Amino acid sequence: MSIPSPEALKGLLANDALGTALPPELTPSAVLLPLFLRDDEYHLVFTKRSLQLKRDGGVICFPGGTWESEDADLTFTALRETHEEIGVKPGDVQVLGGFEPVLTRSKFAIQPVVGVIPHPYLYQPSEAEVAEIIEIPLASLYDPANLRVEGVLRPEGLTHRFTYVYQGRIIFGATAQILTRLLELIAEGMEKEVPWQSRTPV
Repeated sequence: MSIPSPEALKGLLANDALGTALPPELTPSAVLLPLFLRDDEYHLVFTKRSLQLKRDGGVICFPGGTWESEDADLTFTALRETHEEIGVKPGDVQVLGGFEPVLTRSKFAIQPVVGVIPHPYLYQPSEAEVAEIIEIPLASLYDPANLRVEGVLRPEGLTHRFTYVYQGRIIFGATAQILTRLLELIAEGMEKEVPWQSRTPV
């Protein structure tokens, strides 16, 4: 499946520019959504958190973490954390932009930052934080066979919760929310449907 060029994707992301004001009661954080091109197909890089970590050990997520007072902004946070976790240097990332933050029930505001990295890349994962680096073809994430949709009744009404499954790996929670929005933005640019438009909650 083809997707917009980095320049075209950057234009899509400009509609949801970085720098959105975050609720002061939430902890600001940021993640990088690293894209790379292999065999004329885009892939996304995820990490599996080390089981040694006290919070979310074993969970699949994007590289990133909490904003620190020395960070110039949340883009800097995403790049710094990505370098610390998997060894991708900030200068090797072509930052395309971002979109609206995801607010979690654990009181975090997560700013997604989208960037393109070179391929191949010699990752240097942190043994303390990262158990595995996972590269997933973007096209597979549009495959309805890899999507699970669940209807959840909350005080504010019925909402949908998305989970992605790829080769036995499960992507859920805030990471799935961020991924869903990225897929929507790309689909909008291609004027294509996203898989959940033809699915009903199970």
